[in-house]
Amino acid sequence: MRLSSQSSQFQFNLPSDFLPQEILSTYTPILEKNWVQYENVLDYLNSTIKSVNFPGISIATPEQRLIRGKIRAYKPATNVQDILSSHELSVKFRSVDADLNYWLVYDIVSKHYLDVLNLYINPFILTALDIWRDAIYRIRFYELIAMSLGEITFDYSQQKTNAKEFTLTFKFNFTDVEFLLDKSKVLELGSLPTIIQKI
Repeated sequence: MRLSSQSSQFQFNLPSDFLPQEILSTYTPILEKNWVQYENVLDYLNSTIKSVNFPGISIATPEQRLIRGKIRAYKPATNVQDILSSHELSVKFRSVDADLNYWLVYDIVSKHYLDVLNLYINPFILTALDIWRDAIYRIRFYELIAMSLGEITFDYSQQKTNAKEFTLTFKFNFTDVEFLLDKSKVLELGSLPTIIQKI
């Protein structure tokens, strides 16, 4: 019997060039004031990522009605990149420090929107891990555009600290899945116990 999949076995970080230098400089004093233990704004944001949503596959089949009313389905003439149910990547963040990371993301999205030199955000990488924290496969997302940022609510009636979150959604044009373990690596992993026994 195999172990059930664990949704937390992944690694996803915003790329190092995701933040313009001006944002890094602007918000560093706030992090220092709040005694944040991260060296820079990007590490701070990455520490609040809660989940990432990958869209599934959805293939719409064209149909033709044959003689005597029989309906026959066919494979569509659709590019393989376009068989995903959507081209949206949703990143969910845990809201922390009086919504400070929300306003960081808000500023970042605004800056990317106003960037006329770069049409797309540089690729994102999501890496899936096994139970030993070894990378199994890697998903790359190309030609990203920040599409939406969820709302937050300010409410005088809420006096208790509770878990809040917000979602940043990107549109991507291309994706690529790369499996990282080939046969030689699997054999190497399988031979480790034998090596240990000989020692």
